[in-house]
Amino acid sequence: IGASGAIVSDQMDEDGSEFLCCFLAKDKRMVVFELSTRTVVVELQMTTKLNYWRFLPPEAGEDTLCFMLVTPVGGFHWMPLDESPRPRQVWKRGPELQGKKIVCYEEGGTNGLDGPDMLSKVGMLLVTNAATGGCLEAWLVPICGDSQAVCASDDILGACLCQPPGVGYEAFMPLLLFVVESGDDLVVCVSAVVEDGEDSVGMTDVMTDALIEQGPYKSLDFEPPQLAMGTYPEILCCSLGSTIVIIVRRKGLVVAYELGETGLELIAQENVGHYVIDAVMRYSAVEGGAEIVILMADEDNKRDGRVGTFCFRAA
Repeated sequence: IGASGAIVSDQMDEDGSEFLCCFLAKDKRMVVFELSTRTVVVELQMTTKLNYWRFLPPEAGEDTLCFMLVTPVGGFHWMPLDESPRPRQVWKRGPELQGKKIVCYEEGGTNGLDGPDMLSKVGMLLVTNAATGGCLEAWLVPICGDSQAVCASDDILGACLCQPPGVGYEAFMPLLLFVVESGDDLVVCVSAVVEDGEDSVGMTDVMTDALIEQGPYKSLDFEPPQLAMGTYPEILCCSLGSTIVIIVRRKGLVVAYELGETGLELIAQENVGHYVIDAVMRYSAVEGGAEIVILMADEDNKRDGRVGTFCFRAA
């Protein structure tokens, strides 16, 4: 398939159906394939520039296949399996986000409803701002709200949304976890994202934090390979349930915490000995608990890579 880029979904049903979304930049066209049957599901003709796109879990949008499309106009949920698969705008892009490069996007929280009424509560964007020397900023925007973006931080190393401890199937707002530099130290901070009125969001002061013990790895600085998406964020933050994983990419340092009612509790710390390109969390069907899959650079061959996994049974 000749395409400018492609992303793949999770397995969407018991039959293992997976969907490949391809973007043809020259034609401004997106095509979705069902991989097991190798058939085209739907095509979308873009009418504006595509700044960022990713697969979202079904919980983010109507409990079905959902891709997030970010354009100069705003953020759109695109559900290719719907009878009317037209992208639906969930937030508008205001002047505070114009001209900034989006390096990461995710959604968190839930309205507590089921099926086609299911929807996230807030979106988080990590952007770089050339006007401030390329610092990484974190912004929060309500899903299907007033689209008033809130700057959570204007100089961070990485961030993610995570689930508050003890949450069941009811509606909830997520927590915002982010990493900042304090002198020579790296500090993990957690704040709560709150509803500010009916359609807006805000955030609290830091509720808990933890110092990353770099120890003998403090002087490590692995050279990153050439990456099409650049090297932002410098620190990857991932969450699944109550397990939080922080990865200092240039040091190959992987740190895992359990997020409980009393704060962040360290459960594991390892060094993988390579620059970390990307990482994703999932539930381990073999070991049980949360597992992180890590794509690492190969120092001997910059065009090659290595894949490793860590399972946190305490999760």
